[in-house]
Formats: sequence, C-alpha cells, structure tokens
Amino acid sequence: MTATDTTPSAGSALPDSPSRGRRAWPWAAAVSAAAAGGLHMRAAFDHVGAHDVVVGFFLVVAFAQLALGVWLAMGVVAGLRPDVRLIGLALLATVALVGLYVVAHTTDLLAAFQVHDTAAHHGAGTVGTEAHSTETTGPVALGLEPVTTREPATLLGAGTVALEMVTVLSLTALLPARWRGGAANALLLLGAATWLLWLTGVLA
Repeated sequence: MTATDTTPSAGSALPDSPSRGRRAWPWAAAVSAAAAGGLHMRAAFDHVGAHDVVVGFFLVVAFAQLALGVWLAMGVVAGLRPDVRLIGLALLATVALVGLYVVAHTTDLLAAFQVHDTAAHHGAGTVGTEAHSTETTGPVALGLEPVTTREPATLLGAGTVALEMVTVLSLTALLPARWRGGAANALLLLGAATWLLWLTGVLA
C-alpha cells in the first residue's frame, strides 16, 4: 500500500483540511474593507464643497480599502495566503481609522475639519460661518469666544466603523499564530484604554 502524500504544495497558502474554514476570514476582511471603502466614497461626496482636505482624505481611504478588498478576494480565489506584512499594515491602518473616528466625535481636536449641517441648527442658533452654526446661548450670549460644536455621529459613520471593526477582527485572525496573540492583546489594551478615557471624561 502506498502512503498518501499530505505535504502541501509550495504555491498553495490555504490548506484543504479543517483550515479551509479559515477561508471565511479573508472573505470577511475583503467584503468589509470594500464595503467600508464604498461608504467612505459616500462620505467624500457628502463633504464636497466644504473641506477639500477632508474630501481628499476620504477618497484616499476609500480607494485603499477597495484595493485591500480586491487584493484579499483575489488571494482567496487563487488559493494563496495573504502577505503577512501587508496584513499587519492593513490592520494598523484600519485601527488608526477607527481611532480617528473616535477622536473626531469625542474631542475638539479635529474641529477645524468637521462639517456641520447649518440647516439643522437653525432652530438652536443663528448661522455664523459657512458650514458652522453659532450658538445663541452660553458663552456666545455673554460675548465670549464661540464654542465649537462637534460633528454629530451619523448612521453612515457608525456603519463605516462597524465594517472596519469586522475588518480588524478578520485581519487579526489572518495573522500567524505567533503574532495573533500579541495583536489581540494589544487591541484589548487599546479598547480598555479607550473606555478609561471615556469614563474619565477625556473622551466625551
């Protein structure tokens, strides 16, 4: 009886045994990244005429996420394992995008680049500069410096972040075992630090 050769071929990166279930992770990362890229395209369209820098940023992010989705999908179809370095880079970039969203909606650090719907604020204040509203209560009514209002969270933004969280989870699962544990621990520590900052009022 001839023994069956179970040695994987040199060009294949996705084994055929129980690991075949791991094909779900590249697909999840590909679909979520591409979908988030599509939502960033919509966000760029919504900001046209307000801030060119913001529009350009959203477009760069959108094309990068779409490219990531296509690259991962092509890898699955070809049966090749994604390059670990690119997976790690994509993971760091996606985490940074989520962090940027949190900073933009919980602090005033990016207030200069935020766009507010002036029409929605007509009932609460008078329109000041374009794309911003001036409150008629509080420090403004006392003749002090206007208080910069934060851009409110929207369904589009929440959906984009949700998709990016799926991307983060999927990319983490695609890391080698020796890296996966460290990445997961780092993400948990980052999440705990975010909650701590929120509880202490730094993020509100």
